[in-house]
Amino acid sequence: MVLIAPALATARHKVPPQMLYLVLLVLLALAIPIKCQNLPQQKLNIIILAGQSNMAGRGGVINDTSTGITTWDGVVPPQCQPNPSIFRLSADLAWVQSHEPIHGDIDTKKTNGIGPGMPFANAVLAKDPNFGLVGLVPCAIGGTNISEWQKGEFLYEQLVKRAQTALHNGVYRAMLWYEGESDTANQQDAEFYKGRLERFFNDLRSDLQAPMLPIFQVALASGTGAYTEEVREAQLNLVLSNVKCVDAKGLLLEPDGLHLTTTAQVKLGEMLADAFLKFKPSPLSSNDAPIKFSGDSPGPGPDPAQDIFILAGQSNMAGRGGFVDGKWDENVPPECQPNLSILRFTANLTWEEARDPLHADIDVGRACGVGPGMAFANGILTHGSGIGVVGLVPCAVGGTAISKWAKGSRLYGQLVTRAKESVKDGGAIRAILWYQGESDTGTKTDAEAYKAKLEKLIQNLRSDLNLPTLPFLQVALASGEGEFVETVRKAQVETKVPYVKCVDAKVLPLKADNIHLTTTSEVKVGLMLAHAFLHSFVRLR
Repeated sequence: MVLIAPALATARHKVPPQMLYLVLLVLLALAIPIKCQNLPQQKLNIIILAGQSNMAGRGGVINDTSTGITTWDGVVPPQCQPNPSIFRLSADLAWVQSHEPIHGDIDTKKTNGIGPGMPFANAVLAKDPNFGLVGLVPCAIGGTNISEWQKGEFLYEQLVKRAQTALHNGVYRAMLWYEGESDTANQQDAEFYKGRLERFFNDLRSDLQAPMLPIFQVALASGTGAYTEEVREAQLNLVLSNVKCVDAKGLLLEPDGLHLTTTAQVKLGEMLADAFLKFKPSPLSSNDAPIKFSGDSPGPGPDPAQDIFILAGQSNMAGRGGFVDGKWDENVPPECQPNLSILRFTANLTWEEARDPLHADIDVGRACGVGPGMAFANGILTHGSGIGVVGLVPCAVGGTAISKWAKGSRLYGQLVTRAKESVKDGGAIRAILWYQGESDTGTKTDAEAYKAKLEKLIQNLRSDLNLPTLPFLQVALASGEGEFVETVRKAQVETKVPYVKCVDAKVLPLKADNIHLTTTSEVKVGLMLAHAFLHSFVRLR
């Protein structure tokens, strides 16, 4: 508007006021950013760009050491040129045609240049012409530590807001993440990096309701401190489903020894594109394809849970494997590793990718570790059973006697509610896995009443869930809190209710407290339950 002011001033003496008004309206209309009004009919493949300066882009940024002023040289390589099929979400949440520097209105306190976003998008479209429209969502901010991207922090909440806005016009396909240079300055940040990064990815997927969101992270090419290799090791060794790592080590750096050159940024974008295409998320088949919301298969991830299993009982079902000296050792055996086809139902009644500890947000009064759930789920998937996407619904609470699970109690009501909510959007409950009874071994009265209470619980659950033949897999105790362990075990082993199977945990190794199973024993119980289900109930399908 500053540039046209003199022209308007001159025009005042030559044209009528009405004409000036019309000219002003036209100029204002031209000054408004194009909002891409056709986008609601053309769905976008949404790619989130987040991290710090090397994602925001410093390629071609020149620092005048005599003045301290940084400027971008304005050179845009062919791989970064605008493309009619590539859009970006601007700072004011409008879709505009994308061009470098992508983060110009996002990372506003720094000078931005070439980043990996445009070469990534152009490379994807060049190698897969049927991919459709690309919607880039820039969120990166230079000089930021991983702690600034934790849930509740400004950058995290801004990322979530922008991503959720973008979803109105498309489907999440991936997040590209390049960050960590600022975490190399001190040993503590470097040592904490892996845990913070994993928590960030998990929280983001949960808040975007995209539990399988593919994430492509970049292992550092440089750092601001002495602990670059420690952070790189954390990045390269992070084990999460749908997280892939591209290594930037060896790419050319600017004279500052920190930021990638323009050529290096182009190379990185193409490396990310190759990783993305090899991962093969399913592109939108056409611009008329329906948008899927709220976790409905965002990209290559599975559909919501099809085969649902309720996990209930007390501490050995909730999982205390690996819990030592007041904290979990975070050792996750191979049998319990995350799997794209295993989801868990959270305390907030949403599906997310399952991982131990499964009961962390359910058995909240106690520290949880490895339980039998993940080993069970992986076990039934690895035997060619035809089982689909497994949904685990954790309900177990440590230290609870069977009377606490009677109909009308809080725990019973919570179990029924969670079970019903888990199938609201599809799927079917296949079985209840039950491991409980340690708290009923303290008195003879409780132990002798156990069998009747257990049979009544099974009957009530089947009735309230309207599943009269629902399989019920229970675990006979390995331990107890009192002297009547064998009495409770006898009740469990001798239960004769139809469609009830019992696996025996007796003689499995216990932790030093002589109550809780070790991690190895929890895995064994999970596999025993999987074997019992496959050999006794799969035919019911």
